[in-house]
Amino acid sequence: MANQQFGTIETPDGPLRSIICMDEDRPNEAVMHWWGNEATTASGALVELHWTSEYEAQVIPRLSLSSDSASGEITVPQLSAELQAYFNGYSAKLRRLKNRSLKGEWSHEHGAHGKFSYSPLTNETRVNATQCADWREFKQWADDTRGLLDAVMYRGHGSHRFRLSTTLHRSGRTRLERYCSETLQRFRGYAEAVLSLRFNMRDSEDYATLLGLAQHHGLPTPLLDWSTSPYVAAFFAFSDALEMEASRPDVSHVRIYALTRSFVEASAPKVVTIPTLMPYVCALSISPRNNPRLYAQQGRFLVTNVADLERYLCVLEKAQGTRILVAADVPVECARSALEDLAFMGLNAATMFPGLDGVCRMMKHEMSFRRPPIPMPVKRTGDGASML
Repeated sequence: MANQQFGTIETPDGPLRSIICMDEDRPNEAVMHWWGNEATTASGALVELHWTSEYEAQVIPRLSLSSDSASGEITVPQLSAELQAYFNGYSAKLRRLKNRSLKGEWSHEHGAHGKFSYSPLTNETRVNATQCADWREFKQWADDTRGLLDAVMYRGHGSHRFRLSTTLHRSGRTRLERYCSETLQRFRGYAEAVLSLRFNMRDSEDYATLLGLAQHHGLPTPLLDWSTSPYVAAFFAFSDALEMEASRPDVSHVRIYALTRSFVEASAPKVVTIPTLMPYVCALSISPRNNPRLYAQQGRFLVTNVADLERYLCVLEKAQGTRILVAADVPVECARSALEDLAFMGLNAATMFPGLDGVCRMMKHEMSFRRPPIPMPVKRTGDGASML
């Protein structure tokens, strides 16, 4: 089953757009979101799915969800006994079709009823990437995107087949309200103990800093790493391609994405939050406090609750009639020469990953270069012999 599906739900106020989100490790739970044209109308519910067969389930509501009018964050309203009883009067039936889409009907004990339907996003909608014949053409593309499109954020993939999707969504989780209340809170406790710091989750800078630490230390997050430099993005694309070439013999190109300034500036939030009831993608500039890698990589982030971000941005671009996302594909065979040229610019694994891990990764890359690196000075002993 696709863990996140988009669709519509019939309500007494008319049909509304809707999403259903599930986590692979909790197949008997789901969160349903629905909204109109205004953010204040966004609502939702945490429901239990009692599967009576492989394709049918009874839907039992457990928690009413609403949206904070200021930040858009998901909240659990305190219902009066009367409203709680009314909420408990809802029930629904869900059917899973062979094409993975979901359909169903809801009803209320007082007589109201309606239908809902969801379908997974297709993988067919992708950015139309520029095909660069070699590394030189990529550098021209990078200049063009900056000068002609005013691109300001870049991201590199070691395979042109990879899609824009966060590590959290790739791990089979789409319920961000659960991620924030469980996973992120646990990480906060560990991070505070290790770093001897306190993170105020109501402070936007602290919240964003904690997310950045989680991302750069390997915890699945709803963030995507970007850089303000197209060459940093290219380094990550080509280094991944070089290191994984034995396991990806059929991959022919790397891909570097770019986002335009107009989109980045329009999507930068005043308040940093993750769980919202409406689809969203926001650009974040996170403080490099206690995160030297972020500073070295000129790092920026996108945070999103949409699993297939690439398709979402392409659809949004078409709806708005303005450029948001562009990309370039470069042959994998350019990896060694590109990394050698990037090292000449001062961009290598040692500068991207401060510490011995980065040094060793840099030296591993250098072993594949055509030109050997400059030898290190040799330390001499008192009798003139070399220390090897």
